[in-house]
Amino acid sequence: MTVSGSAAAPGPGPSLALAAMYALTIVGFPLVSTVPVLFGFDSQAATVPYRAGVAALVLGIVFGWWVRGERILFSWPVRLTLVLWLLLVARMFYDTLVNPLPGDFGMPVEQILLLSLGASLLPALVFLETPSAATLDLARRAIEVLGVVTLLLILYLGLRGVFDGRVLRRLATAVLNPISVGHLGVSVFIVALCGPAGSKFLAKVFRWLLILTSVVVIVASASRGPILAALMVAVVYSFVRRRRRSLALSVLLFRLALLAAVIAAVVLAINYLEEEGYISLIERFSETLEDVAAQERIAMATGAWTQFTEHPLFGSAFVELRYYTYPHNIVLESLMATGVVGGGLLLANLAATILASIRLISASPSVAWIGFIFLQYVVNGMVSGSLYLDGAFWAYGFGALVVARSLEPAAA
Repeated sequence: MTVSGSAAAPGPGPSLALAAMYALTIVGFPLVSTVPVLFGFDSQAATVPYRAGVAALVLGIVFGWWVRGERILFSWPVRLTLVLWLLLVARMFYDTLVNPLPGDFGMPVEQILLLSLGASLLPALVFLETPSAATLDLARRAIEVLGVVTLLLILYLGLRGVFDGRVLRRLATAVLNPISVGHLGVSVFIVALCGPAGSKFLAKVFRWLLILTSVVVIVASASRGPILAALMVAVVYSFVRRRRRSLALSVLLFRLALLAAVIAAVVLAINYLEEEGYISLIERFSETLEDVAAQERIAMATGAWTQFTEHPLFGSAFVELRYYTYPHNIVLESLMATGVVGGGLLLANLAATILASIRLISASPSVAWIGFIFLQYVVNGMVSGSLYLDGAFWAYGFGALVVARSLEPAAA
């Protein structure tokens, strides 16, 4: 294995392992987590073997780098990100093992370390390998297929509760929270939206049904972050597509109106079900800043900012000390945990990865979905995410950097 400031040229054939990582990062855990809920057994009987399988896949990919002498991306944005990781991990180890904080984290320390290192940070490193066009196409199709299965299973579990007489307030499962459900819907929405323009009729019908299903799931999750991310993606995609294909303004407006009609139809259907007493979602949006969750997040943000101002250089703790959890904003979290040093490194990472994502979105749909998914998780990071737990943020950030570098003439 070697490292380089420039990514290796994409190969012609697909890498099944790397394509699997692109897909599993988005769909894997949500899909696996529905199985124990569906059949009524302990969730860890499914999720622990899944985590172990992903870890084995990561080790296999890294071993393959060493066998093939693979060159991975090691540009300055990547190096600065790894320095940020070092600061974050050092803070976490200090607060849990060296000088443990006195409060209750809500889970065992070993589980915190496993989720942050084993399930979030380390798996993201495999995205430093440059994927071929065939690998990305395989990954996108895998997200479509596995995504529709997962969305339908989640909808079934939600509707099963309605049929049993329970009122559906937010679409979720016993393992997967509403925010995760909503963001799964957004990611599937993105890959369906970025499907090949020259697809056959049946493939286009499948993608439109997938878009409709994902919109239903996003709205039914009643999560503000995913809904905001989906709207951002839809608007940006419409304008980028118009510029790329020189579409008339009237065509663009028609497509935006069509999308608005789909959303309106979903909202009307939800309103009808709410009036009939099957679900209760509208209150979630009508009291955006008044519900308990919103008030708690405001308190967490205030606490994180206070901790930073009291320890501005290297930070205070890896959790907000009133609630003993992350403050649901990655910028505040970086300042709280690692001070201005880590906060500056995160801003540098965001600048590089957002610019890379914009370049992918402007290039072609075959790579645009990577940029869109990363921007989706930037939105998530600003309203409910965590640097320690959001593996998709780090993975697709590296993916955006690598694929954008592969588009440069010197890397061809």
